[in-house]
Amino acid sequence: MTKVTPPKKGQHPSSRKGFFFEKTVVKTTVPYEKSSPIYSLLKGQRVGQIPIDEHKEIDKEELIGYRRTVASLEWLLLLLVLLCTNLPWVDVPEPILLYVSIATFALFICILHYMWRRYDGTRWKLSLNMWGMTFFITAVVWETGSLSSPLLPLYFVIIMLAGTTLGGVSTILGTILITGCYLFFGAAELSFSLNDASTTTFHVEHLTRPIIQLFLLWLLAYFVTLISKETDRTKDKIRQLSRTDQLTGLWNMKMLLIFMQREYQRILAKTGKFSVLMIDADSLKAVNDLYGHHAGTMLIVSISETMRSELREEDMLARFGGDEFVAFLPDTTCEEALDIAERMRIKIAEAPLNYEGNQLSITVSCGIACYPEHGHDLTEIMKMADKALYKSKGYGKNRCTIFEQPLESDKPASPSHHSREMQES
Repeated sequence: MTKVTPPKKGQHPSSRKGFFFEKTVVKTTVPYEKSSPIYSLLKGQRVGQIPIDEHKEIDKEELIGYRRTVASLEWLLLLLVLLCTNLPWVDVPEPILLYVSIATFALFICILHYMWRRYDGTRWKLSLNMWGMTFFITAVVWETGSLSSPLLPLYFVIIMLAGTTLGGVSTILGTILITGCYLFFGAAELSFSLNDASTTTFHVEHLTRPIIQLFLLWLLAYFVTLISKETDRTKDKIRQLSRTDQLTGLWNMKMLLIFMQREYQRILAKTGKFSVLMIDADSLKAVNDLYGHHAGTMLIVSISETMRSELREEDMLARFGGDEFVAFLPDTTCEEALDIAERMRIKIAEAPLNYEGNQLSITVSCGIACYPEHGHDLTEIMKMADKALYKSKGYGKNRCTIFEQPLESDKPASPSHHSREMQES
């Protein structure tokens, strides 16, 4: 399999085969000045400065925001309990135990939110807040009249908070725990009423309101669980849209850079290798001019589907604008990358696009750069692959070129004497 097909004898390197006809264009060689969208995307950053997983960072910030909200709610809950327990019609048989519970919960808030800040962005620490609030409310309800306590509806706050911050599973677990608390209070009430026969009827009637509350509690838990699932589905959809190209379904450039950085760090740890392919469609402008942009769109989709079918499961293919694509091939040598690129190029060329009865020929050009042969930095290797792509375009398109750094003592050789293209850095 040839790596780069040299121009025919007597043909100038810049002679190009047009989309429907062949013409010869004589042009003076100019230095490499192509401006790729990847450099504007990086905005001066090196690839290694991009966050490994942006969505995990967003999730962490979201949990930290929830933690701040929960801290405010816990202080408000503490203030509400202090106000309600000092009302004249609220009976508190043992105020000392109530104040101990309040002081303990205040200490819990201070330690969890202001002293122990290490795991603020974790879900389990937010769950710890939920459990702490549950036990505090249980203590307050027990000390202010059990099932007759006016503070019994505070349990609804736990369900709402769990559903909006922790999801459906935590909501169900919290509801089960609160149900256990209701049963405990009911058992205590029943035990007390059985010890005093004169008040049995009163206590049986007294259980009606808590039973209705418990039913409403489970109804609320079911509702917020459904809302939580819908919210998670919406978040997943938004994440998918932010990670992929809407036209082709391929990864977008942002996700490719994140993936490349992760693989680059892994490869550095085990002194491995990888290759980068820069791929560009040759026929898009001609198709757009003659058949309209819808045909050009179909051409891009067709190219992306063909390339995706030829890549391995561990490879990553992304579109980063127009008719330009990038493929990252981990644990792949230059020779292996060239084989893969040639298979893609040939398959694309052999499958013309059928658009409204017209057979539109499709070809692509590809530039290849590899680690560690062509550099020790991701940004540099991508730039070398872009240069190799530019050379493929210059020698007639529909070619795959491996970048190679020429020796300073060598003059640029004629492409007819080399199977690989020589580039000026």
